[in-house]
Amino acid sequence: MDPQRSVTRVGIGADTESRADAQALRRIVEGMRLILSQAADMGGAEITKASEKQIRRQKAYLLAMHQPSGTGGRTLSESCAALLAASGGYLDNAVDDGALAGTEKGSSTIDGLLEHLRSSIPDQMREVDESLDMTNA
Repeated sequence: MDPQRSVTRVGIGADTESRADAQALRRIVEGMRLILSQAADMGGAEITKASEKQIRRQKAYLLAMHQPSGTGGRTLSESCAALLAASGGYLDNAVDDGALAGTEKGSSTIDGLLEHLRSSIPDQMREVDESLDMTNA
């Protein structure tokens, strides 16, 4: 997966309308391409605390964006929640513990996060899906 080319497709599933231009998603992905690009260009660079943080954030974004084939895709609210968790650093510990994109541990982490949100704030999740915005959610 090339995240720089795939970011515009976040939120698009086989059975959903394109949500890539939704206001909610635009606000979340601001700056994400730059972070992913910079982290990808760090090969051979000196390892510093800042570079470790950038690489960790890249791995968190990749984890948040990864969707196993055959799952039908995520709703807009689920995509937004996963990306917000990555951008806010809430996936950092999981990434450090080996929960990476494409791994069972990574899938379990994201599935657990989304299940928790669907059960604890279903009205807000539905509002994001219906309005395509997070202003009122």
